[in-house]
Amino acid sequence: PRMKETSGWQQVFSSPRLDWVIERVALNAKVLGGALGDHDKMVAVASCSEIILWALQADGNGSEIGVFHLGVPVEALFFVGNQLIATSHTGKIGVWNAVTKHWQVSVGATAAGLAPRCPQNSPPSLPQIQDVVPINSYDAAGTFLLLGCNNGSIYYVDVQKFPLRMKDNDLLVTELYRDPTEDAVTALSVYLT
Repeated sequence: PRMKETSGWQQVFSSPRLDWVIERVALNAKVLGGALGDHDKMVAVASCSEIILWALQADGNGSEIGVFHLGVPVEALFFVGNQLIATSHTGKIGVWNAVTKHWQVSVGATAAGLAPRCPQNSPPSLPQIQDVVPINSYDAAGTFLLLGCNNGSIYYVDVQKFPLRMKDNDLLVTELYRDPTEDAVTALSVYLT
């Protein structure tokens, strides 16, 4: 929706009633008429391992793009450009590619099952296993998603290129750095010039 000469809050979208409590929200507010047309403004919500993504129209209505499952509790939900990213401390990463309309999930080697507080009303996805360890921190720089892990490694994914491994078509997560003492990477802050 368009910016108006008002102050305070203005409702621009109301989701249908959900059967679960919203724990995470991500908003992508690009201008309408961009590369993705009506999908340049999106909102995503997550609870436990389930994610719902909507496209917002100028009239305030929204259309559901999809319901996605991470398989473990979502602990971070955010956009890098038009790509929706969901991460869990277990090392699992989900990326929704706005161009291909494809949801890709990558799993850490130490992934755990669903947390006891999450209802198991849908079966967890069964993606390929990758050598990513539990995630402690993250940051985005341009189209790069950087992940700080508890083994001292920093991994990256170029979400714009959405790289997939040839051998199993899994999301390509590349190790950028590994601390020789394996101290956990608890915070990341990246600035590209």
